[in-house]
Amino acid sequence: MTISVAGTGNRGLKAAGGRQATAGSIAPEPWPEPSGFLLDLVTGTETDADSLRRLAESAAATLTGFLKAQVDCASTLTSVQGAQSRAANNGRAAALAALEIELGDGPLAQAAAGTAVVVEAAGTPLRWQTYRGRCAEAGYGEVLAVPLRLDGGNCCALAFFAPPDLGFSPEAVSHATWFAGVAAQSLKLALEVRSIRSAGDNLKSVLESRTSIDVACGVIMGRNRCSYADAFSMLAGASTHRNKKVREVAEGLLKNLPSGSPGTRFEL
Repeated sequence: MTISVAGTGNRGLKAAGGRQATAGSIAPEPWPEPSGFLLDLVTGTETDADSLRRLAESAAATLTGFLKAQVDCASTLTSVQGAQSRAANNGRAAALAALEIELGDGPLAQAAAGTAVVVEAAGTPLRWQTYRGRCAEAGYGEVLAVPLRLDGGNCCALAFFAPPDLGFSPEAVSHATWFAGVAAQSLKLALEVRSIRSAGDNLKSVLESRTSIDVACGVIMGRNRCSYADAFSMLAGASTHRNKKVREVAEGLLKNLPSGSPGTRFEL
């Protein structure tokens, strides 16, 4: 196995104990600039894994069309909190992405750290012998992994799996690197949208909880002619006694009102 390690740009991929891999320059039209072309990784996706699956499918289709041969793809994302998500366009590629977790290393892990890599199908077995063997068993030859440049400490990479009779030429490396630039912009947008949605849902939940507690305290204050602090203390005491959250106790009290629990409205 020969490992060809790529630099941070699109040129000058230096081989580590193997062939010299030199990526061509970014091709002219019809390749669009990454800033002017985005993949839709938001619509119909609820989780990071959903976006990664769509990303892997788009990446596989893109390189398949460029090389005129079936190329599969797996993607991985590690958030700044350390959570990992993986996806692929089929089960074989997904199994190889999962294998890296078992082995504790692999081309996806290296690319996620910022270094592109080509794992050749034949050559001196310098590294990842088990990984290379499993690739061959799955019907693949060379593997090309490229990083996606994200913000905020998130790390992402794509791994392309070629059939046994196909190698990743410098032009193919350039095309994969170009696609990674497009994908990075798209994934950053998807992650940002999902973060905003999550923050909005959390805020709504907090506001609803606060409203239920405040209204319940108002009911207690009216019944017992006490202060808000005393009313909240009663709710907290009932919460401890019943082993329930304060919000649950408050909502239970409101549901027993003759008019039922009041609805929550938020207006700008």
